[in-house]
Amino acid sequence: MKELKVGVIGAGGRFIHSHLPAYVKIPEARLVAIADPSDIALKRVMREIKNVFPREIEKLRSNGFDNMAERLRNIITSIKIYKDYREMLEKEDLDLVDICTPHKFHKPIAINSLKSGANVMVEKPMSRTYIEALEIVETVKETGKMFQVNEDYVFAGGFYQFHKLVEANIIGEPGYLIVPCSHSGPEEKEWFWSPEIGGGGSLLDLGSHAINVAWFLIGFDKKPVLVKAEKFTGITIKSRFRYIAGTFRKINVEDDAHVLIKFENERNGSWTTALIEASWSGCEYECTMMFGSKGILKVKGAGEKAIIDHIDYLGSRKTIEVSQKLIFENTAICEISNMCKCIINGRKSFLNEEIGAEVMAIIDSAYYSEINGRKAVTLDEFKQFAKKLIEKYGEKASDEFIKMKVNHFASSK
Repeated sequence: MKELKVGVIGAGGRFIHSHLPAYVKIPEARLVAIADPSDIALKRVMREIKNVFPREIEKLRSNGFDNMAERLRNIITSIKIYKDYREMLEKEDLDLVDICTPHKFHKPIAINSLKSGANVMVEKPMSRTYIEALEIVETVKETGKMFQVNEDYVFAGGFYQFHKLVEANIIGEPGYLIVPCSHSGPEEKEWFWSPEIGGGGSLLDLGSHAINVAWFLIGFDKKPVLVKAEKFTGITIKSRFRYIAGTFRKINVEDDAHVLIKFENERNGSWTTALIEASWSGCEYECTMMFGSKGILKVKGAGEKAIIDHIDYLGSRKTIEVSQKLIFENTAICEISNMCKCIINGRKSFLNEEIGAEVMAIIDSAYYSEINGRKAVTLDEFKQFAKKLIEKYGEKASDEFIKMKVNHFASSK
């Protein structure tokens, strides 16, 4: 079996809690190096490696998989650490770079990694803005390497089963979809609240999940064409003051977003409208729901305890428990494994750079709609606006759009 040499950039919580436990489960991926500018982060990740790997080694040996256990033992003794990711790219012959940094660094690291000759996957969102995403797309084309946006929600058993039921036409033609993706807020992580580093607030952070899930459930063959910040809530700041990383202060990025998106089937002219919720102020909707021409689907929970309710328009109700075969202990295993197998087989990921950039276009179209009085905006209209920003500001175009968002939220309170 072919192994891909993987280098990780960013040794924070996302890598430690999700990606690191995944790498011991994926035979196609060999973790060879980790880069992070923080000594504390590197020391922490090496401690975690000494916990995660031995546990899996012992489990494999107890089940008679001595060769697999020996492979992990060899890996754990050879992982290298770097403070400068550029040094890692220069010294290591990497097949795949796994980017787990704050949003600001996605674009430059992805571009440098692609140009070094490695394939790249990056944690959602693809970048801070659609403008930055375009630069990544261009570099993928120039280098001929593969790219994936890591969106683990689409691998969750509940959403995967939901998708299969939609594909099976169980509720007929999908007309309307609600996808809530919300929690009370990342108060413990200061960078999430920085427009410069995060690029935005809850819409960029959680909206990228919700939009990917909505598009996945509707079908990636459908085309997003129209976006609108919802009339009554839109994209806004609900709680102006928050206790963030030890300081009680005023925030300047949105903590609540409700956005409408129209997806069109170009083959027959039909469409589906999705309402996505992305909030750091708690959830308003009970679960993900799809309304079709023949019935309704509701999924409660996405992973271990996911169940799906099917209600047809004659009043018949059926509860579908998600098969244990579709429940994954760590969805990061699925996204990393998917990328590895795509590279090995020369097959483009379904979460590729075009999908990632289009999700960013939807997000930024929503911001643009909010700034313009919550008017409906076609993606083509927003892309023309983005093009004008690039022509006017060049390399600073992305920063200028972020300033527009910050100024809007500042003036609306």
